[in-house]
Amino acid sequence: MSFRDCLISAVEQGALSREEAQALNDDFDARFAEARMSLGDDEAARVAREQLSRDLRMQAIEQRRRVALMEGARQRLKSELIGYRDEQGRPDVYEAAMGVLSHYGYRGYSSVRGRSEAIIMLAQGRLNEAMWHWRRGLVSGRRHNLADIEDLVKDLHGEPSGNETAAGLAQSITEVFEDLRQRFNAAGGAIAKRKDFGLPHTHDGLKIRKAGRDAWIARAKEVFDFDRSVNPLTGEPIGAAGADRFLNRMYDQVTTENWVHMEPSMRTRGKGALASQRQDERILTPKSPAHWHAYNAEFGTGDVIETIFNHINSMAKDIAAMEILGPNPDAMLEWMIQNVRREVARGATGSPSLARETGPAARWATGTQPGGHAEWRMRGLYSHLRGRPVAAAGVATLTADIKNVVNSSLLGGAGITAAATDPFVEAMAKKLAGLPVMRDVGRMLEMISAKSRREIMRDGAIWDEYLQVMEGEARFSGLVLGSNWSQYLVDRSMMAFGLKPITTGRRLVHARAWHAALADMAETDFGALPERLRVSMEGFGITADDWEVMRGSIDDGGFITPSSIMASEGRLADLAGQDRIPHRQVAEKFAELIASWTERAVPSGTPNARSWITGGAPRGSFLGELADFGMQFKSFGLSLTTLQIEAMTRLGALDSSGRFTAPAYFAQLSIGLTIGGAIATQIMNLLDGKDLEDMGPENRQFWVRSVFKGGGFGLLGDFASASSNRFGGGIIDTLQGPALSLIGDTVDLTVGRNIAAARGETVNRGREAVNFAGRYTPVLSSWWATRGAYRRLVLDQLQWMVDPAAAKSFKARQQNLERRTGQEYWWEPGKATPSRGPEVAPLP
Repeated sequence: MSFRDCLISAVEQGALSREEAQALNDDFDARFAEARMSLGDDEAARVAREQLSRDLRMQAIEQRRRVALMEGARQRLKSELIGYRDEQGRPDVYEAAMGVLSHYGYRGYSSVRGRSEAIIMLAQGRLNEAMWHWRRGLVSGRRHNLADIEDLVKDLHGEPSGNETAAGLAQSITEVFEDLRQRFNAAGGAIAKRKDFGLPHTHDGLKIRKAGRDAWIARAKEVFDFDRSVNPLTGEPIGAAGADRFLNRMYDQVTTENWVHMEPSMRTRGKGALASQRQDERILTPKSPAHWHAYNAEFGTGDVIETIFNHINSMAKDIAAMEILGPNPDAMLEWMIQNVRREVARGATGSPSLARETGPAARWATGTQPGGHAEWRMRGLYSHLRGRPVAAAGVATLTADIKNVVNSSLLGGAGITAAATDPFVEAMAKKLAGLPVMRDVGRMLEMISAKSRREIMRDGAIWDEYLQVMEGEARFSGLVLGSNWSQYLVDRSMMAFGLKPITTGRRLVHARAWHAALADMAETDFGALPERLRVSMEGFGITADDWEVMRGSIDDGGFITPSSIMASEGRLADLAGQDRIPHRQVAEKFAELIASWTERAVPSGTPNARSWITGGAPRGSFLGELADFGMQFKSFGLSLTTLQIEAMTRLGALDSSGRFTAPAYFAQLSIGLTIGGAIATQIMNLLDGKDLEDMGPENRQFWVRSVFKGGGFGLLGDFASASSNRFGGGIIDTLQGPALSLIGDTVDLTVGRNIAAARGETVNRGREAVNFAGRYTPVLSSWWATRGAYRRLVLDQLQWMVDPAAAKSFKARQQNLERRTGQEYWWEPGKATPSRGPEVAPLP
């Protein structure tokens, strides 16, 4: 068989893609041209065929292993889909499939999202010293000990720096990298071990395209050693002779995400099986640590620490997807979708089905496409977990920057709202989980202290600032993406507003509550644990055997933590009969439980809620950006609401002896959130220069707004008493999102005012410019510490200068407030100093 016949056969059998076959053919041509000069045509062809045959045999063996892993995953998922029952004991294959992707308890198995967070939590626990060493400053946001980073890069690449601290941290990072590589391979991957791996390469396609092909290739040839860089398809060094050919192809791949080499076919094209990816970051070997550092600064992330944790986080996401969905998660998703749609269709026709029975309204909405909505939801959630596609990177970055500016401009009071409402949400989450409610009251400040933060994060709590690649959700604001400057603006704003410290403190407290509560119950058998606690643990697949491992893993501080479980008695423990359960699996179940219940206790926003609005619409597309704009400031409220609805439905199925029923849970939570919302509203009234609002029963609008504010929908609560929200927009502006309002207001202030003036309309540019600054000035316009003074001392004084009708405007503002809420200003608009102290409305 000829060389090309071998390639054609390999493609037909699925051992190679067309792109891989073309790359091998190109490499064969180059090798043949070099070998024929010394060996002759026949001998050169024979050597090339032998090498190809060896490579294809190895790939066939690997393909069979992946097929076996896929089948094992399919059988396990089949059991989970068939065996799942809802709170009323009914089968629901759709909810089961959604739970495989992401759930927050009550499923009995791990989810892709939960598993990835558990892997990250344990990896971060092992790298606690490195993370603490390079943590960000509270004020500036700059990393500590930046001088050690260059030495870290040297030690990671095998060049001793002489810095003992950097060397020790480099050793820990290398060990975590290697463990993740082995685990990726065990799940079906094939990443070759390299002693000189050091750090992964990141290739920013936009930066490379901006530099241009020739300039980038010339720079890459200066940085990388091609005699030590191995082509993954051939297993042979690229060599100086093959550098230009390899880099030309790589330039095309990186700048077009490989579309330039795609062979058109009548099937959906993607990146292929996840197991076959992740080679690019290991192909090229830098000539020295300094060369790697220079290339990363020029064409990579630029931030070494970000590069390290992006690699860890993205590996964790891939490992979780492969372990749960098999080496080709995309294909398994299709299998699940088809199963769900079949069962829904069977139910719609009256046949026996594993789908939940639907009512007439749902059947009418579905029409002749039963399961269509389920497919849309599953694809949307999967897209959010794996990273939504980007239709236009430039557009997506610009709109993300706009949202970040809005976040900094409008969320200054979010820290106060969180401080007032979080205790009630966390208390109810603890009651639902069966944890002691009062144990940790008053300990939040202690947990925020440096020593406690460091200990708890080591023992099992995710450091949010190291989740760059996870597209982490900031509370109230949504996903934080965009340019570095705008992300920095949001990060520092949330720190100044108090939202970030409060969130961190409460999350640490809740994680520690789990560590302590389980340790306190270590003498109790699994079946004798409090019912709600046991059900919460079983919701993540924790069994009686797992509990035996956990109860024997109390650390020196008296806690049971994921880290202590990993450290206890080696990697395995003898349990009932001949069963042996790896401690890592138990630790990850517990870590997944902590991460998921922390979201219930201190909500930030979930991919489940985000995808309910955006689906899988690409970022940078019209529909995708429109949905993202609409979700701004609402994902928190949606997440809180959906998790609480699930909590109440599950609570109704538990035997609570009537003392903690679903209605009682709802009543207690609603009252607490309403009180918290009322407290936050009154604090903001004082900071805005207003008297406290009357809280009597006749002022129903105040309490309705407090309900909305406490539940995370503060903007919607404004419409309980007015046709415009607190930022000046109407209800349509609120529904479309504040970022679109910013765009609209900017256009109106510039183009719109010119058009109005040309029509002969009266235009007060000065007042409108001041109002615009009052809404959208980052930090100053909304931060609770500056908003009142900024309004009176800066904006109002500017309005006196540029608005001829300023006095009338200030008077109208006072009259409008009194008409809407009955309040007056203690620091009146337009005045540089307060005229009196605030008046406190009588309590009801």
